[in-house]
Amino acid sequence: MSRPNALGIDVAKDTLVIYDTQTGKHETVSNAEAAINRSCVAHKWSPSEYIVGLESTGDYSLLVMKVLTALGFTIRLLNPILTQAGIKRTVRGIKTDATDSELIAELALKGEGYEVTETSLNIEKKSTTRIEQQLTLIGSNLKKIHNSINKKQESGVSMEAAEDIITELIEQVEEAKTKLWKAIASPELQNHLNLQEKIIASHVGCGVKLSTIISEEAGDIKRFESAGSLVAYAGIDPKVIQSGEMDVRGRMTKRGNSNLRHALYLAANIARIHDPELKQYFEKKRKEGKHFTVAVCAVARKMCERIYSTVTHDRMYEKREVVKEPAYASSSTGNLLTGI
Repeated sequence: MSRPNALGIDVAKDTLVIYDTQTGKHETVSNAEAAINRSCVAHKWSPSEYIVGLESTGDYSLLVMKVLTALGFTIRLLNPILTQAGIKRTVRGIKTDATDSELIAELALKGEGYEVTETSLNIEKKSTTRIEQQLTLIGSNLKKIHNSINKKQESGVSMEAAEDIITELIEQVEEAKTKLWKAIASPELQNHLNLQEKIIASHVGCGVKLSTIISEEAGDIKRFESAGSLVAYAGIDPKVIQSGEMDVRGRMTKRGNSNLRHALYLAANIARIHDPELKQYFEKKRKEGKHFTVAVCAVARKMCERIYSTVTHDRMYEKREVVKEPAYASSSTGNLLTGI
């Protein structure tokens, strides 16, 4: 059923600014379950007549999404960059909670963003993997401090007390990470994305950890309309500049999910070594003069497209060997030319 009206919600920590396209009015309510339910009843907002749009603001938007999804509303979750770009396009460039809510409603009616489902709001596993990633970063920083202490001690500076404390902290972080991964692998945290996770793990470069992160951060990959949509969601699509006859592909947009993008990059960096086709593709990019990082990002895009294809067809990835084209003798130069 087509919904001619929208509720655009600008989410903050404690409040929600809601814009109703039917009445053209704004309302500020508490970011609390009881307040949200009261507003829906008071204004007779019906799931059959309204679509809801809101920005992805992490933990702050989770409650309102859960409440409205339970009430049956269709919710479009928008990347904040979309609203920022919309504000910049306006003549005055005014940005307030009210203007944000209006723009969010407009974008939701146009079908922008991604639809939120009850299953997609089951984020316990994703949240746990993110905590493990944060602990990994903490552990990495602690190891840098430990190396610095060792250098000072080699120079004759007494740092025994500091070394003992840092060593103990490193051990505690590693122990915590181990416990978290046991929790992640436990039956209690298994969800509807388990098959998807296994399919991703079949790709070269995507081990147990990376396949879990990629699966959880991407969510249900089948919801994306195309491989390009998944690539854009990860933010590894190149910027496009077109004007007249000019058509330029620039650096990555980096406008998507940074955790997903980082996991894909790590997987691509492994795959470029161990997957024959991706190794050849990486070397081709390098021969074209691409920087190492740019070439790995190109491999990440290729992997993203592969993952989309295998997940949407419910099949495991099968590594294929590269079939080289035969060499041909050139009568003009006497050199061997290959079609690779």
